[in-house]
Amino acid sequence: MKVHIVCYEDVNAWILGKFARKLCENLNALSVPTDISKVPDPSADINHHIIYFDYDGKKTTVETVMVTHIDTPWKLKLLQKQLRVAKMGICASAETVNNLIQANIPKEKLCFINPAHDEVMKPRKIVVGITSKVQPSGCKREKMLVDIAKRISPGDFKFKIMGAGWEPIIDHLGRLGFEVEYYNNFNYGVYTQLVPSLDYYLYLGQDEGSMGFIDALAAGVPTIVTPQGFHKDAENGITYPFNTIPELEKVFKSLLEERNARIHAVSTWTWRHYAIKHIKVWQGLLGINVDIEKALQSEKNQHSTPLRHTFHISDSLNRIFKR
Repeated sequence: MKVHIVCYEDVNAWILGKFARKLCENLNALSVPTDISKVPDPSADINHHIIYFDYDGKKTTVETVMVTHIDTPWKLKLLQKQLRVAKMGICASAETVNNLIQANIPKEKLCFINPAHDEVMKPRKIVVGITSKVQPSGCKREKMLVDIAKRISPGDFKFKIMGAGWEPIIDHLGRLGFEVEYYNNFNYGVYTQLVPSLDYYLYLGQDEGSMGFIDALAAGVPTIVTPQGFHKDAENGITYPFNTIPELEKVFKSLLEERNARIHAVSTWTWRHYAIKHIKVWQGLLGINVDIEKALQSEKNQHSTPLRHTFHISDSLNRIFKR
């Protein structure tokens, strides 16, 4: 199977060019010969147009078009005309497919492949802040921070602390591998910058309440605090209440699960998967009956070392593609 991408935009200019470039790179890495130009290639098995907008509706070989939002009647009319010739409109979302079906475009002419990311964005550590001074009475329950640190990962959380007396606790946190930004004296200018920089404000004490709790809410920072004193009087002010170590551990785990759910939402939205999904669409249009995922996994298993981002399709699969 030979693929030609018809990109009407300069491939180095903007978003559509990036789609074309990344798709081309990954198809070639998957041993599917692919190139790019601004005009169709009659020698290719597939001419894929990025995007539909500039496609003239003429048939060269098997034509597919990338479809973004269709938000005007004339765009809809244009796409309807194009799909009389093109075999498939490859949309960016399920919603667009459903909307176009409702607009009487045949559903067999539509599919969707979600956009991809570059796999370069890495989550930063969740920043938890404390702004209280350790008291001789132990009313700040500062040792709870060491207890909870033993139950969470330094790869996921870091702490910002302002207030005197935390040095022994911070030494423990350091031995556990945690990053701590510490200010042992109260500095109002630094404080007004620190509080809004937090992902969550933490107060361990049970002594009426924390003034930092009020400032955190004023800065729009979610709070993890004990449900007592004036904390309870701030309507919707307590984001995560706790009293005990197990309760606090549950809070920290829920914060991590919430973040990881966001990461997982696009974990498969990679350019490699984007290319594989296009291959599946084109296989169907060309009548090629090969399970690309299975073939790639089989090829991967034949290697003595794990493959990372480059997968080479087996010779038998390549022969089928080159028909």
